[in-house]
Amino acid sequence: MMQKVMEIALKRSILIPSNELYSPVGGFYDYGPVGKALKRKIEDCWRDLFLRREGNFEIETVYILPEAVLKASGHLSCFGDPVVGCSKCGKKFRADHLLEEKGNFTCGGMKPEQLTKEMKEKKIVCPECRGPLGDVGWFNLMFKTNIGPTEGTTGYIRPETAQGIFLDFQRVFRSHGSKLPMGIAQIGKSFRNEISPRQGLVRLREFSQMELEYFFNPSSPKHPRFKEVENEKFIIYTREEQKKGSEKCIELTAKEAVERKLVPNEIMAYFMAREMQFYMKLRIPYDVLRFRHMLPEETPHYSGGNVDLEVKTSVGWVEVIGNAYRTDYDLKSHSQSSGKDLSVLLEDGSRVIPHVVEPSFGVDRTIMCMLEYCYREGGGAERRDWEWFDFPAFISPFEVAVLPLMKKDGLSERASEIANSLREKGFDVIYDETGSIGKRYARADEIGVPYCLTVDYDTLKDGTVTIRFRNDGKQSREDSKTLPEKLHSLSEGNVVCLP
Repeated sequence: MMQKVMEIALKRSILIPSNELYSPVGGFYDYGPVGKALKRKIEDCWRDLFLRREGNFEIETVYILPEAVLKASGHLSCFGDPVVGCSKCGKKFRADHLLEEKGNFTCGGMKPEQLTKEMKEKKIVCPECRGPLGDVGWFNLMFKTNIGPTEGTTGYIRPETAQGIFLDFQRVFRSHGSKLPMGIAQIGKSFRNEISPRQGLVRLREFSQMELEYFFNPSSPKHPRFKEVENEKFIIYTREEQKKGSEKCIELTAKEAVERKLVPNEIMAYFMAREMQFYMKLRIPYDVLRFRHMLPEETPHYSGGNVDLEVKTSVGWVEVIGNAYRTDYDLKSHSQSSGKDLSVLLEDGSRVIPHVVEPSFGVDRTIMCMLEYCYREGGGAERRDWEWFDFPAFISPFEVAVLPLMKKDGLSERASEIANSLREKGFDVIYDETGSIGKRYARADEIGVPYCLTVDYDTLKDGTVTIRFRNDGKQSREDSKTLPEKLHSLSEGNVVCLP
């Protein structure tokens, strides 16, 4: 399935291998016009649900951080993966991946010397040349650079968007109400020098994150809107079942997950419920979503508890969100390292270093999962002989394709006028006048366009156009003067078949 999805994604320039004129380097993809539009729609949907409706703030911080920042955050000493090299061909690999691929074996939290012992006992050899592997070492995943022309001012390209938020927190707090709880978010690029990038968009060296840091008083770890979601259900893969090697999961409400202490507090449970709503809105089915409670030995150094949202895909379970209870680790570490007091003054006159719950969304992995679950084969009642994407109408890269029936007799000119008019009304429109009308319908389906408007000779007579609905291929006539209102209503209602 993933191969089919990647083939159509490359065919229609949803994705483009970076630097493909040369020998492409693994772990990098560009987004073409369709992919970029889809990415923007997903990010805007996230902004709507997690920022606008919640009253949280969005900022944008720099990509390059001084070494002192990442030393204080713990990334300099803790942010890495186990690496092993082949003594024969010289290639390097993730040691834990080689072991896990050997069978039902979990390496989370194992130290290099433990991994070396396991690899020797299981007689793991180089997957490329079958040569012998050396001892397992540790590889820091951050891209290192030098700031300025003089050597010695070391910096790193950020491995996550979170640290910029922590550094800016106190200033944002003072200028925007000086009151907890407060959410500060950032959408942007992060960079990790992965040892063995693989599986398309799953493991990249440059990727996008949507991260929210929710700062709160540790004496009151509650969310003011928790009542709205306390009965929302989700599936949890507990630590106990993981330790037993079982795939058994349990279904709980958000309230039950807190009461049973599977989730650190109400705040994290609140975001978990909202995450389920977000992914189901993107057409990821409920029964392929699960929250995995990370084992103690694999929990990040900064966390008081991690619960990852995973999606079951054709390449296995893929983590799309890391939910971390970061406690006061980051603010306290930066306070100690910089010598600046990062505590805040509360309304009762006391001071506190806030605690933080962080939902961190992987944009690229989200897109990959969405492509897989929105992918449709040809055939069906519509007898299509092409593949297509069944995106929700409100998030389709282009809402409308405008197609003149013919190039001649003024049809292309009238179609261009309609396309421009719709663009002025805020619609994302694609215009296509090349090839037969059937081939143009197919091209629109392949990139998930929900509505095709055909401008024909009747349009010149009475001003009506044909609206073709993507999912059932049926058509209706509509007055071109009322198109904006009609299309807005269809898109908002996610109507993709003839009503």
